[in-house]
Amino acid sequence: MSKKKHLKGNIVTARNGHLSYEINSASSSFLPVLSQILQKEFGCMPVGETTTFVSEIVSDIELNGIKLGLGWDNWSGAYVLALCGEGDQHISDMANNLNKEIGKVEYCKYASM
Repeated sequence: MSKKKHLKGNIVTARNGHLSYEINSASSSFLPVLSQILQKEFGCMPVGETTTFVSEIVSDIELNGIKLGLGWDNWSGAYVLALCGEGDQHISDMANNLNKEIGKVEYCKYASM
């Protein structure tokens, strides 16, 4: 009997010096789901176009006038990236609620094995 792997994120400091909420075990197919969760739970809205590369998907979202990066790559999994100090606060504020949401059994199918 195989045990289901649950998604869980953690906060790290990214190369840009700001906070990033990373879900390392998330597959690329989780990114649109994460975008929907962010819209529903926090009111984040997509901004601009999504760009897809071989090993990376990047887009932007906006929350209360603050732009955040949203993406997936081979190294970080799915992530929400602060681009400024106000974004750092949004990442900190969202992390616990995001972990509660993405830890639900219904999201296990998006975990990379």
